[in-house]
Amino acid sequence: VPTIEADLKTVRCTLNQFDLQLKREKNILFCHGKEINKRNLMSTLLFHADEAFILNNQLQILSHDYLLGNFRQKLKDIFTENDIFANDYALNNTALHLIITIDRIRSGCEINEPCSSQIVKGTKPWNAAMQIAGFIHSEYQIEINESEIVNLTLIISNNTSITDYSLINPGNIQNYIEEEYIHITKRIIHKVINTYHLFEFDDEFFVKFTLHIKNLFLRIKNNYTAKNPLTQKIKTDFPLIYDIAVYIAQQFKDMYDIILNEDEIAFISFHIGSYFENNVQSKNKLTVLFLYADYYSLHQNTLEKISRRFEDKVTIKYAMSIHSYQPSLLHADLIISTVETPFPQPSIIIHPFLIEKDMNQLENTITKMLAEKNKNKLKEFLFDLFDPRLFYTNMNMDRTRLIQTLCNDAIRLDYADASFTTDVFAREHMSSTAFEDAAVPHSLASNAKKSFISVVLCPQGMEWGTHEVHIVTLLGVHDDSRKLFAQIFDHLIEILSEPSFLNELVTCQDYDSFIQKLTHYMDAVDV
Repeated sequence: VPTIEADLKTVRCTLNQFDLQLKREKNILFCHGKEINKRNLMSTLLFHADEAFILNNQLQILSHDYLLGNFRQKLKDIFTENDIFANDYALNNTALHLIITIDRIRSGCEINEPCSSQIVKGTKPWNAAMQIAGFIHSEYQIEINESEIVNLTLIISNNTSITDYSLINPGNIQNYIEEEYIHITKRIIHKVINTYHLFEFDDEFFVKFTLHIKNLFLRIKNNYTAKNPLTQKIKTDFPLIYDIAVYIAQQFKDMYDIILNEDEIAFISFHIGSYFENNVQSKNKLTVLFLYADYYSLHQNTLEKISRRFEDKVTIKYAMSIHSYQPSLLHADLIISTVETPFPQPSIIIHPFLIEKDMNQLENTITKMLAEKNKNKLKEFLFDLFDPRLFYTNMNMDRTRLIQTLCNDAIRLDYADASFTTDVFAREHMSSTAFEDAAVPHSLASNAKKSFISVVLCPQGMEWGTHEVHIVTLLGVHDDSRKLFAQIFDHLIEILSEPSFLNELVTCQDYDSFIQKLTHYMDAVDV
């Protein structure tokens, strides 16, 4: 009985999130609330039951078997016929909603709440919804009432667009998307670039993101939330990308008083992820000294080939004849020479006329040296952020008190402004900063006077929202260090997410042993 009561408490908490109640009549328990809320609950349960991008054809939670692939294809055909553009997520969401609708009506439950169809009648989503209703009638002999069709119309509107983004470019975007959404997109992109020191976003990103923002506002207006089966994976595997998406969500809250949930934030992450995939921002480049035997400028062709092949990895600092080389006056990370002679620093000897073997040797050496250089620079910077006065073990308090304490100490030591605490809590409120066994609370605003990391070791574990974490690192980043934020954030979480290393780290009794183990780990692996 105690176990059952504990389970019922969990059930009640889940139902409350959907404005539903668990009621009891004698020995019978039932879910009480609006039909639309029950369907939202079923949708969430289905996604949690199969957290994958491609949902299974058979959905076991429902009372009948349905072939999701058939629904997807039929929807795709109807959308195409009505000039409605839908990506795979839109098809999944709409197909799932449709299946739940059919299943609930088959069970004798349908939406009969008063609604007005005048606003949506005649629109492309309405026409598509009417065709879908005809398909359901012919396939399942089920009549769809007007309230259900209006609801389906809203689902289609919130998940799709009437335009294929491939037809839009910055020159004609105002013909497809209202000026207010274009302005919002430009404003947010400007803030993201300045905050994270990113390269400019290209035209394709701008168009797709503007279209996404328009649909996002439409979903908010209709009080609709799109489900994202990859939310937790994105949050765990791509912490920086997710954090930038959280920053964008924070802008929506500050500028438009709009609060986005984690699924919506994860959809924004897709756009940010595509940007990083297509625009790999160069870390530190290697400096190169190119030496050659001067003979009718034959070296020029070789130098140009190297420059083109490795333009994102090296900077040619010097290019000169071997006879002009003075080791004591000229220094670079790597010497590339067409003349074989001893050099006092790392070097590669290549043929006067480049062959494939030379290119492979250059590729391997440059990649290895660049990784080592970035690792050393990151390690040096990271260790500058630690302070023994901001190191703690076994702090027995809840998440709120812990964040408050860590922020107060950082402010007291003049590492951060007084507003730092409020902004750390604001970031935490947007989406938990727990990543596996580690939590990395931080501020999205520019209120750190000096970059720093506070460390709390929790060998016994502590509750952090729905997670149990064993290490907490409060991160403050000054504007001067913003360009390194991407590397700091991703690599710090990568280090703290390695279970075997974390298990060793949390057993440290003092600051010195913590730094010693961290140093050993960073020396041993590529970070």
